[in-house]
Amino acid sequence: MIPKTFPRVPEKLVNDCGEPLRVLYLAPYAPDGPDFSVKPYKGNGGYPQYHHSIFRLLQGIGCEVFSSSKPYAILQAKGNVDYVFSLLNRIPMENPEIFISSYCEFARIPYLGAPPNIRATAEDKWLMKLAFTGLGLPVAPGTVVSKLSEPPASPPQQLVNAERFFVKKRFGAASDCITEDNIADDWSAASHCARTLHAQGHDALIEEFCPGTDYTVPVVGGPGGPTILGFVKPGSDKKEGILTGDLKLHDHLGYEWAELPEQVQGRIREDVMTVWRGLGPIDYFRLDYRIDPATGTRRLIEMNICCYIGKSGPFAMGAEKFGLSHGELVKAILQYSLDRQRNFRTHSLCMI
Repeated sequence: MIPKTFPRVPEKLVNDCGEPLRVLYLAPYAPDGPDFSVKPYKGNGGYPQYHHSIFRLLQGIGCEVFSSSKPYAILQAKGNVDYVFSLLNRIPMENPEIFISSYCEFARIPYLGAPPNIRATAEDKWLMKLAFTGLGLPVAPGTVVSKLSEPPASPPQQLVNAERFFVKKRFGAASDCITEDNIADDWSAASHCARTLHAQGHDALIEEFCPGTDYTVPVVGGPGGPTILGFVKPGSDKKEGILTGDLKLHDHLGYEWAELPEQVQGRIREDVMTVWRGLGPIDYFRLDYRIDPATGTRRLIEMNICCYIGKSGPFAMGAEKFGLSHGELVKAILQYSLDRQRNFRTHSLCMI
């Protein structure tokens, strides 16, 4: 049963000594002292403004914030901060998303998100698809084509009945490398798109293309279970309504509340509970769907952890429905994150 009330919003975020929570904030465009202004734009969408706004938000809700854009700042976190709030999902290394959470586990510092194994599964679109399948959730059939191999001459068994295909990176976020050309009308075109990704150094994931519309479902964790904040439709003016990389980074068309049939909403609520039981607890996450309005068919595309939590996004929109501000949303997420990691250090009292 999904709670109908929002998780606890504390009056203040404090550490075990009753002092303001000391937070290490990490993000690619997080301020590096002594200059705490918005960093110069480097062609990476709206990230500078977004990361700076989260820095100010953490200060505004009463945290003592230490900020850095450098991943090695985590090495000095032990004993100096109470919590790590990391949006540092891109580092020049393979599979960078789990670096911070893995180090926090080693150092026994509470952190935002989910355990490294769950985060790693979510960041691998192929493993996530297999996990969803194992949980009995509806996904589009697909196959992986490694950058070390060639696409097969014909579709594998699970894709032989597919009329069209969609090709994307196996790893990555923000619809990176996705354009309208990623929709392939036949296997030959899908293979060509996969080779293009190989040339850029990426493994490819080829899926059956799902007709319909993209929807996203923001979810926050809580002691009584997950809370769905709403059903949201991202704006798109692209072919088949897909969300391309340039659309997400440079020309975002915003979000609107989705009018989904009650039956579809009920099935999505069941999906969320299934994900929570199988993969939770998670501080906050987003489930992305393709839903065909003509048939009601839904396909769960992926799950995102530590995703966009800015004021203009679906999480803040959903919080408003509960009568909460952006800051109260973040306070609730952080309080739950701290609560679920309350006994974090008792498992490892001595580490050599």
